Amino acid sequence: MKISILLPALGLVFTSFAAHAQYNFPLVEMEKLTAKNASDFETAVLEKDYSLEPKASTQILKVYTSDKPSESGKKNMITRYQVPNAVSKIEFSTTDKKYYIDVKSKLASMGFKFLNEEDKPIDGIQATVYNYSNGPFQLSVATYTKDAMWYVVTIHSN
Repeated sequence: MKISILLPALGLVFTSFAAHAQYNFPLVEMEKLTAKNASDFETAVLEKDYSLEPKASTQILKVYTSDKPSESGKKNMITRYQVPNAVSKIEFSTTDKKYYIDVKSKLASMGFKFLNEEDKPIDGIQATVYNYSNGPFQLSVATYTKDAMWYVVTIHSN
């Protein structure tokens, strides 16, 4: 009798969690995404339950948002920016503070060295951006507040 009550309750808990589950792109995966062509990038992102936002996208900027909102009600965003004959730049934006801290804590172990900080606008809002490099890649991390606290990781190959 107790099991028949416990199982539906557990199902409700896991269903609630799954409704808010979004995929956060690990830094190693973001490095790999920089080498993909536009078609392969799209496939990889769509497989992670992200969808193209046609109104926010252009020929050189493709914006994808997660299909499910986070606990904060916001959707993660991953963008691919590439002008012809240049390397692509991948940017991942999330409201997940734990993800951002995890990325920053792994920078040194992945060979990234701090270069500098700069103040520049992100999404029209002034932010402090911290720049790193590990030789093959340039990486920037930043936070800014718009409708929520956003954490941004941008990477491109050299």
